[in-house]
Amino acid sequence: MWRILVLLGILAPLPSEAAKPHGMAICQNAAIAVADRHGIPREVMLAITLVETRTNRDGVSGPWAWTVNVAGKGDWFDSRAAALIHAQRALARGEKSFDVGCFQLNYRWHGEHFASIDEMFEPGPSGDYAARFLKGLHGETGDWIKAAGLYHSRTAHHAKRYRGLVAKAVKGMGGRVPEIVAAAPAAATALATAPTGPMVLRVGEITPGALVQAGVRAPRGTQTASAGGVGLGMLRRTRDRLIRTAPSGG
Repeated sequence: MWRILVLLGILAPLPSEAAKPHGMAICQNAAIAVADRHGIPREVMLAITLVETRTNRDGVSGPWAWTVNVAGKGDWFDSRAAALIHAQRALARGEKSFDVGCFQLNYRWHGEHFASIDEMFEPGPSGDYAARFLKGLHGETGDWIKAAGLYHSRTAHHAKRYRGLVAKAVKGMGGRVPEIVAAAPAAATALATAPTGPMVLRVGEITPGALVQAGVRAPRGTQTASAGGVGLGMLRRTRDRLIRTAPSGG
């Protein structure tokens, strides 16, 4: 377990605010905003997005907004558009159990609460939903770390493993809970506003020509579980293959 934690970088300090790439700032801002809104300790929401999506970009480690996990394989995309295309393609293949966004909400269990997969990538709506879901679990357990375990799974050994990861991530912050990243682009801080025009790609429209016309590059430069997220895929393969006894968050 210790080796996995080191590989995930959970014990590493959070990157400086100025150096944080846009995709990381989005998740950090979302976690802080929804934690404050719903009365959740900031470090708990930050730990969840870190455990779920942490990666390395240009030497900086942190959560990543455009993360998708399908059938135990995690991909960290360079853009929201590329991540959305990947998720839409998974759905077109008949996949239903895949996780998206900063808080890795599972489409099978939570997709019905969103207007589209695209909205599940929105830091405002998805973060708000994740926070409300976690808060409900806290009402059940009376403990934020235990609630985080149930956010991941109601299968006991999976929940226990996840609790350990969240607790280590919280401890790794060393009592320093980051603030909203002031230097982030405006889109990263507009967390309370629902999307006005979500991008929906129909199955028949996902073609190379359509992508070129839309100015979207194929996700050839993505980071996978074998690069930047070593150990994460291994943990998630056990999660995605388990038989859930009740819906979970990520």
